[in-house]
Amino acid sequence: MPVDRCPGLSDDPPSAVDDLGPATPAPPPESDASRSVTPRRRAWSVPLAGAAAALLATGALGFAAHRTPEPAPGPVPVPVIAPVGRAELIVRDGDLVEASGRVEDAQLCAPAPVPISLGGDTCPYGIPVPGVRPTDGVTLRGRWHPIGLSDIQRMPYSPTSAGVLGDSDLPDAPPCPAPAGGWRDGEDWSDDQVRDYLQAHADQFAAPFATHLGNARILVVTVVNGDVGQARAALTAIYTDNLCVVAAPGGHSLAAEARLQTTTGQAVGALMDDPASGIYLVTSEDGKMRVNMVQLTQPLYDKLAAIGLDHLILDPWIRPARP
Repeated sequence: MPVDRCPGLSDDPPSAVDDLGPATPAPPPESDASRSVTPRRRAWSVPLAGAAAALLATGALGFAAHRTPEPAPGPVPVPVIAPVGRAELIVRDGDLVEASGRVEDAQLCAPAPVPISLGGDTCPYGIPVPGVRPTDGVTLRGRWHPIGLSDIQRMPYSPTSAGVLGDSDLPDAPPCPAPAGGWRDGEDWSDDQVRDYLQAHADQFAAPFATHLGNARILVVTVVNGDVGQARAALTAIYTDNLCVVAAPGGHSLAAEARLQTTTGQAVGALMDDPASGIYLVTSEDGKMRVNMVQLTQPLYDKLAAIGLDHLILDPWIRPARP
């Protein structure tokens, strides 16, 4: 991002950026797509690469897989839930803001996926922070300007969840009791017939996912509309591997997800095609689109409001400073 002037660091010694020691590393995520629609919290989606047309295509079906994650060293991001449609997330020139990330070449980098296609650019989204030393992880407070932060202070490192894909809330174990003979061990499977059946009855089923118990892989299918017993009978007739069929009346169906992707998803994708929007990640999450962006400005808010805030979760990286 070009800078034609250089907002300065705060002269207040107790809060000056370089007075504190090195921060805890927070390595950036990597991606082989320029932009991604990524599953979160039972979401079902496919990569978004450069155009709205690459959003979820009708007829495509993927299974999310879950294993209990190993604990990671270092600080855990502090979850911050961005309420839907909150205008107070807007930042304007001169507002006091906070953001967390790594610093390289006097730029605070957003926790966005780093596309391999950029050929070494590891900070495709960020904001100039003149005078701040390179570090792997820092939280900065300062005055926001389109060309960078001014009056910068270094705060205790406390990254939010914005732009960082956290642990899935998929269950560690299948939500079904084991069959009489127990779950069969193994990772070999073929889900094609299930995929075709669910697509043919897309209004009855939510996005399926696979979980594990020991060495056994179990495919979990959720019935959101209709008789679960009939669905279980139909699926067990065509699928001989480990299968768990459960009911969740009123849940988000595959048909509803397809409608969401072809309406709200495509509209947000069109905004994302403009790099000036600062939108770097879009995820489908339980019937809404979570939009991760560098900052939420008034013009961007107005464009998102025109799409429909009821179907969006606004999740900016740079946020008004917390009290």
